[in-house]
Amino acid sequence: GRWHVQPDESFDDLLDALWAGGRRTRQIVDEANLHDFSALGGRFESTDEAPTLVWVLFHVLQEYARHAGHLDVVRELIDGVTGE
Repeated sequence: GRWHVQPDESFDDLLDALWAGGRRTRQIVDEANLHDFSALGGRFESTDEAPTLVWVLFHVLQEYARHAGHLDVVRELIDGVTGE
């Protein structure tokens, strides 16, 4: 993926892309078994490397949590308010 917003992209464009990705993820989860292995290709070139769907979903959850933590640090640097 890319790490910057193009000049011609709006907030609504980015939000639409996020929601579309969520719908595609939901479709995959609804149609697959959590213990199914990923398709081969890209990072996963052999069946020994292929993760299960549950592993992929847990990894995505970890990434969201990590990024939420980053945003919390930025907010704390802006307003000085810290959590418990």
